[in-house]
Amino acid sequence: MRLRGLRQARQRQGMSIGQLAEVSELRRETITRVEHGQEDVPPSIIRRLAQVLHISQHELITGTSTTPRPSLPSI
Repeated sequence: MRLRGLRQARQRQGMSIGQLAEVSELRRETITRVEHGQEDVPPSIIRRLAQVLHISQHELITGTSTTPRPSLPSI
């Protein structure tokens, strides 16, 4: 399974792959393979990455935010 929101969330946090690996206590190679969809991701890793990146598991998996975005003022 590819975590579609992983790269975007990591970049929004201003983290490199190495930094995310260090904070999440995963190997750098694991993060890279997960971002490229080359490795199956167990639920425990999904939970850990979502927690470290401060996003929902749904957003991590789909790349779609579940947080409502503020509406723009009417003109």
